[in-house]
Amino acid sequence: MQYYLLAFNVHRLWRLQWVMETSLVKTLADKFRTPVSQIYRKYRRTTPTANGTQKGLAVIIDRGKEKKPLVAVFGGIELRWQKHATLEDQPQKVYSSLRSEIVQRLLAQKCELCESKEGPFQVHHVRKLADLDRPGQGEKPLGVKRMAARRRKTLVVCQRGHEDIHRERPQRRKKSG
Repeated sequence: MQYYLLAFNVHRLWRLQWVMETSLVKTLADKFRTPVSQIYRKYRRTTPTANGTQKGLAVIIDRGKEKKPLVAVFGGIELRWQKHATLEDQPQKVYSSLRSEIVQRLLAQKCELCESKEGPFQVHHVRKLADLDRPGQGEKPLGVKRMAARRRKTLVVCQRGHEDIHRERPQRRKKSG
């Protein structure tokens, strides 16, 4: 909204605001099975602005003495040109610089089945964790046991280990020495 407050013709957004508010009120009225007028009476609030007050809708949920109340507000913004409005349009960072667990496991350059350090490494993936714990399957292979124990659908394995999994061969023993 701050972006549009810089426009000299921002007042033209009143119709969009009206349509959105009406849609919101009608949705709430339908959800609570009450008339629209009752929703307006229950949630109508006035907000003080620099040039008077603005009508809007607000829901306030009290959460006790220890926590602040939850407040949801619609409207209450003055649709008037503001030459010196400040923009706060920097998007929040969604991703951190930390690597995901699967990337860290791949970069470890170690097979999670035979603990071999010979690459190339691949990721074996199952569709659902529930597929790992089907009753009546008999003895489960080591790879299935490891995925089930970790509660992960993936396993980083060497190329030979991946072929063994898909051919359902028993896991070879780790070399001693």
